[in-house]
Formats: sequence, C-alpha cells, structure tokens
Amino acid sequence: MPSLSDEQARKTLVENIEGKMLTEPRVLKFHAGQRRRHWVKNCVAIGLASGFIEPLESTSIHLIQRGIIRLMQLFPFAGISPSDIDEFNQQTKVEFEHIRDFIILHYHVTDRQDTPFWRHCRGMEIPASLAHRIRLFRETGRVFRGPNELFQEYSWIQVMMRQGIVPQQYHPVAGVMNDEELRSFLNGISAGVDRTVAQLPGHQTYLRQYCPAAPPMAAKPVAGGM
Repeated sequence: MPSLSDEQARKTLVENIEGKMLTEPRVLKFHAGQRRRHWVKNCVAIGLASGFIEPLESTSIHLIQRGIIRLMQLFPFAGISPSDIDEFNQQTKVEFEHIRDFIILHYHVTDRQDTPFWRHCRGMEIPASLAHRIRLFRETGRVFRGPNELFQEYSWIQVMMRQGIVPQQYHPVAGVMNDEELRSFLNGISAGVDRTVAQLPGHQTYLRQYCPAAPPMAAKPVAGGM
C-alpha cells in the first residue's frame, strides 16, 4: 500500500493545524491485527496484548471490558476446559472482525481519489462479510446487528449514507403509512432529538463544568536552608 514518509506525514499534519502548535508531533508505530488464539493453555490475552485495530475509531477500552466479561463467563471451575478456550477464542475473533469491518468501511467507501492512499483504499479487496453488508444496504436499505456487536445499526447507516451509498429501495413498512402518518412519525423523531439537545450543555460549558483545566501547582517551600 502506498504510504508517506514520517517527514511527509509530519509536514501534512503541521500545515493543517489551525492556531499555535502546543507540542511536537510524535511518530507512533503499530501493527494492526489480532492474535490467532487469544487464550492458550493458562494464558489469556486481553487489551493490547490481544490485538489492536487503529487509533482513530478507538475501541481498545471496549475490547478490554468485553475480554474481562468473557473471561468471567468462561472462567475455569474444575480445570481448564478446551471447549471453554475454543468458545473464548471464537467469540473474541468474531468481535474483532465486526469492528474491523466497520473501520474498513470508513476508508473503502469514499469518493476521495486525490492521493495514492485513498485510491488504494477505494480499490482494495475487502472482507466478504463487509462486502455483504454494503451490498445488502445498497440493494435493500437493510442493516442488521449481530449479537454483542459494538456498533449499532444507525452507526452503519450514518457512515454508508454519508459516504454516498443510497439504498435502491426503502423498507416496506414505510408504504403502510399514508403521507400524514409518515410525516407525524418523522416529526416525532425530530422533536425528540430537539428536546434532548435542548437539555444538553454546550461543548465549552461541558468542558468547564466536568473537566476544567487543573490550576498550576504552587511551589512547595523547602524545609531548612542552605
């Protein structure tokens, strides 16, 4: 896959920063992927020891929590059971793959062709599971969420429609309503959103109230003298 050098990436980042740069950019390197087996004998990999996908749609905390819950559900009682290990590994593998598909969707379904990177993403081979989701939504407008999937149906819909995938059909339940019923239904959704937004603080207010900057620490007097 075409890539930028560290210096080219730094230059692109710095040129697009608005305002004063507070610190020098750092180069972070990682290998995306997951372990072939997350539980082997009496060792269980959880968190970054288990795998890492990418930092922009960060899912590490969720995967840590899910890994702990899964281990509690399958924790050995009278010795380690191979069937427990197999179930743990299978569930973890599927969960990683669901997240992987959602991440790849952002990069693959794009109109951008201004750099070799984005042209590669548009043309790259994608997992069959993701290709099916895209095809299903494009042809029928349907989205389904599997058990324990992190991302909800509306998350998939938002990304696909925002990236230009317009379904060729709509759900048949919409045809059961007349125009007035459909208008009332949609207005109800809109009104609910408006009520919720009206109760929420603005971004700056939220920051001041819940996570204000810590005051500078005063210098402590030194006991004794020189």
